[in-house]
Amino acid sequence: MTSAAGKPTWASSNNFGGGIPSLSSLQYQYKLSIHDDRHDPFPESKYLITIYIRLGPIDIGEPEAVVETARKGTKLNIGRALLLNSNSLSGPLPANLGFSKLRYLALANNKLTGPIPPSIMHMQDFLLEMHLLNNQLSGCLPNELGMLTKTAVIDAGMNQLTGPIPSSFSCLNSVEQLNLGGNRLYGQVPDALCKLAGPAGRLSNLTLSGNYFTSVGPACSALIKDGVLDVKYNCIPGVANQRAAAECASFLSQPKTCPAANARVVCPAADAKKNAAAAPEGTAARDYSSYVTYATLHE
Repeated sequence: MTSAAGKPTWASSNNFGGGIPSLSSLQYQYKLSIHDDRHDPFPESKYLITIYIRLGPIDIGEPEAVVETARKGTKLNIGRALLLNSNSLSGPLPANLGFSKLRYLALANNKLTGPIPPSIMHMQDFLLEMHLLNNQLSGCLPNELGMLTKTAVIDAGMNQLTGPIPSSFSCLNSVEQLNLGGNRLYGQVPDALCKLAGPAGRLSNLTLSGNYFTSVGPACSALIKDGVLDVKYNCIPGVANQRAAAECASFLSQPKTCPAANARVVCPAADAKKNAAAAPEGTAARDYSSYVTYATLHE
């Protein structure tokens, strides 16, 4: 909120109860910050750009929960960013989360469970950063993630995702930070993905440590030497700092239910061409603080 003098007005660390009043008349409201308050579901505001929320435990599946608006597919269309890092959110991600028009989605350091919904692919025209680090997400790494051709940050590290990396990940021409470390992924690290660190892409950091990958191709081997690709604690012969052979054998002997990575993939043609043309010469790593979703970890 902004005072008559044009200065921001804060109302955090209170015990407000009941509903939040309508904010639709606040034409210059860009951020709504709610810290440790007690409230009913969010009001609508067509001017709301960013929502910061630091609350107590919330079950994402409860009717009164903040993210219930995403299940209804309505109020998330109002804001451009949903920044819910480091709360106690639990339950699955809403199945229709991808039908929002968010540019920034930050849900790191929570207790979210279940799969990443396939509807995520419908965010391909809007989503710039997605941060799902350190939750309890499970299920197969979805092919639909590879359709996020405008997304610069995809961080789903420290979860329980499994399966091979889908071939669609070779379509991620805009990705700069890709973290899938600390999951249960396996198979070959696709060379087509590693080639996104070359002239055709922007990839500057690829973290796949703490999984169960068994091989890398020439392009990926080059990235390991350059320090762009981290594959420590996997099951890759001839690469330093891998898991013990017995640990690899135990995991790899378990039944696998995720679909194999398809050899052929059709990328969204228009986005792929645009992003490839706009890709910079060479690969230059950006500071983490320059990304919205990483910066909010320290808000």
